[in-house]
Amino acid sequence: MPQTTLPLRNLGQTGVITDLNPYNLPITGFTKGVNVRFDEGKVSRSPVFRDIKDNIGFDPRAAFGVVPSSGFDSVIVVSDVWNISEYVSGSFTNVAGSITGTTDPRPFTISSLADVTYINRPDRVPVYKGPLMANFADLPNWPSNHRANALRPFGDFLIALGMTEGTTSFPNRVRFSNLVDANSVPDSWDETDTTKSAGFNDLVQMQTPIVDGLELGTNFVIYSSSEAILMEFVGGTFLFNFRKLFGDEGIINQNCVVEVDGKHFVFGNNEIYVTDGTTRKSISDERIRQFVYGGMNKKNADRFFVQHNEALSEIYFCYQSGDSLVNFVDTARCNRAAVYNYRNNTWSLMDLPNVSAGATANVNSVSTYANSTTTYALVGGSYYDQENSFNRHTLMVGNQDTANNIASSKLWALDLADGGSLAFDLDTTATKLPSLERVGIDLDEIQQPLDGYKVVTRMLPQISTENTQNTQVFFEFGASDIPNQNPNYSASATFDISTDYKIDSRAAGRYLSYKMTVAANDYKDFQFSGFDLDVTTTGKV
Repeated sequence: MPQTTLPLRNLGQTGVITDLNPYNLPITGFTKGVNVRFDEGKVSRSPVFRDIKDNIGFDPRAAFGVVPSSGFDSVIVVSDVWNISEYVSGSFTNVAGSITGTTDPRPFTISSLADVTYINRPDRVPVYKGPLMANFADLPNWPSNHRANALRPFGDFLIALGMTEGTTSFPNRVRFSNLVDANSVPDSWDETDTTKSAGFNDLVQMQTPIVDGLELGTNFVIYSSSEAILMEFVGGTFLFNFRKLFGDEGIINQNCVVEVDGKHFVFGNNEIYVTDGTTRKSISDERIRQFVYGGMNKKNADRFFVQHNEALSEIYFCYQSGDSLVNFVDTARCNRAAVYNYRNNTWSLMDLPNVSAGATANVNSVSTYANSTTTYALVGGSYYDQENSFNRHTLMVGNQDTANNIASSKLWALDLADGGSLAFDLDTTATKLPSLERVGIDLDEIQQPLDGYKVVTRMLPQISTENTQNTQVFFEFGASDIPNQNPNYSASATFDISTDYKIDSRAAGRYLSYKMTVAANDYKDFQFSGFDLDVTTTGKV
């Protein structure tokens, strides 16, 4: 049969699909994609980790960005034993005051209401810090023998979820404070005070204990491990109305839901889904659900979390995994993020360097010759970014992990490699190689028979990079004769974006495959949007 040219464009439209047989994927889909992202019709490198601060002073468990009335944001970081530090413009300050605690495996919830920051864990009384306070302190007006699983804002109320009151457990109790004024904490939680709006409600219809909750528009959704209840403010005598949303899925852990565009994106116990407060829809089923849940260490689900990267329209579902693609092995915290781009409805995967939590904040990124320790190639941003560094970024904190060469606890920012805006050093240990693979291409899109023996003679990639100092990427071509057989790959071929227009190949088989990556010490970004593939079908073999 004569040579056929397959023109393939818009490679960023489908993303990674791990759960379907490769030969059933759209031809633009990928079977593996680690440390890459899919956006604007192209594949590019996922964000890199920029080193904001080494040696936090303890292994962090939780983090939260605090927005002041002026100046740069601060980042609150908490350890398992209630060490509390605040990062502002280059340094950490101890703000724990007299707060003490002991090690507890349960996660923290941190939130803000009326310019006051609250930290809660069910082993002690919640703590707070107002805008004019130097340190955190125990929350006043809170009953001293009460403990809450989670503490969240809802409108002008503070909501406590899952209570222990004295020696009695109320796992499905929802307590709400009196209305809160600006720069103030609730003045009452006493449901017997008829002059206040404080009260509680026991959700007796819930079959499993409350795990967490979060505002959704003008409502509030309460999640257990297996169901969800909608809490609506109705005013009058009863203040709130509660009604069941669904009873066949819940949330896998605290801090595992974010609100984006009027919807909740939830890391569930069995699937990742989205809900608008009326309906629920899986966004992981028949795409990456089997890969994510088959690889995760669910025993350590208390360490999972979800983080929104608004700048990139991405949501990171962060968990501890033993999947075959992880680059940080046997970590104590999260080593894998399943990354969902909600603008393009695509999935990808990212390596996490023993990460404990995420936050959103702007950080002072002004860099000088004196405080920069690396080369131009590894520092992000521009001169303009130095003058205007108030954009908010996704930050992550991680623990020391000497087995994976993470020398100390750290605060990182996620930033694009070449098109980013943060003038911080790229952490070459925390940032792993991008890797892209597609197997099982049967060419039925161009009516090639399954028993036909296909020979790839050359590829003409459409790929670019802003980095003009290093313009090389690497391709491997492979093939197999049986659908579920691992392909045999040829030696890696170098493609120089600045000088080359094609790559020659002799891969042959009934099912074609290819891989793409960059060199081990190469941290540039790239944009891979399409290619032409020259294929000859030689007949049955």
